[in-house]
Amino acid sequence: MKLLLLIYSGPSPHRLSALLEAHDAPGYTQFANARGAGPSGRIEGTRAWPGTATVLMSVVPDERVAELRDALHAYRHSAVEGEHLHVATLPMDDYF
Repeated sequence: MKLLLLIYSGPSPHRLSALLEAHDAPGYTQFANARGAGPSGRIEGTRAWPGTATVLMSVVPDERVAELRDALHAYRHSAVEGEHLHVATLPMDDYF
């Protein structure tokens, strides 16, 4: 099992949840209005640093990880202006 951590900023976070569902991710958790800083700048929901991010997490069986990561990679490279997607894949020791 792997934990996929997705950090998305842009107008259409529903596209990522639809992508997870289309690739048979067994489930996901979504957190809206995340704030922070990274390679694409600061997002803090203020006038100085407008915008927020959406964080999605999904525990995915090993045999589905490669296909899902490929789909996320393709989405990232076809993103419209103003969209940013970062994906981290983390090993899972326990899941129950």
